[in-house]
Amino acid sequence: MKKHLLLLLLAISLFTLQIGYSQTNVSGGIYSNTTWTLANSPYIVTDTVVVFSGVTLTIQPGVVVKFDSNVQIEERGTLLANGTPTDSIIFTSNSSTPHPGVYIGILFDISGDSNHSSFRYCRFTYANTALDEAGDGWINPPISHCLFNSNHIGIGNYGSSGNIDTCIFKNDTIGINYDEAQAL
Repeated sequence: MKKHLLLLLLAISLFTLQIGYSQTNVSGGIYSNTTWTLANSPYIVTDTVVVFSGVTLTIQPGVVVKFDSNVQIEERGTLLANGTPTDSIIFTSNSSTPHPGVYIGILFDISGDSNHSSFRYCRFTYANTALDEAGDGWINPPISHCLFNSNHIGIGNYGSSGNIDTCIFKNDTIGINYDEAQAL
């Protein structure tokens, strides 16, 4: 009887330790539709992640995405990061001493499917540019109810025909970097 009780307590302890320390390291290409789940959070971006054209990366509410130094998510397909008012999605640094600009951020390739992406109830901290686009012209994914805090730039290369609603920019060097060519 004591042996069974001891084994049961050991199994419960190991299960609790596994839950408390779970994380998922990610890097490289995403070639098929993928969901980053709360159960496997946090996701540690150890090297650049590329979401390829025709592919959707969905990030569930409550997920934490941590970036190692000088890495990014390059989005050529679709990225859906839609949290809820009570369960934000967090994008932040994996550094033990984070500071603005420690990781690159999320970069949209406007030649892909990025115009289908969306960000709702997300928090972005310590990025060089939290949300940015490569090329001329912003693809304007919906960005609503997001907090940009302690980034060099919250949203970069932004044109005049925006789709930003109810966002807060706090302690960023630049909240929104308007693309003058697009704003004219």
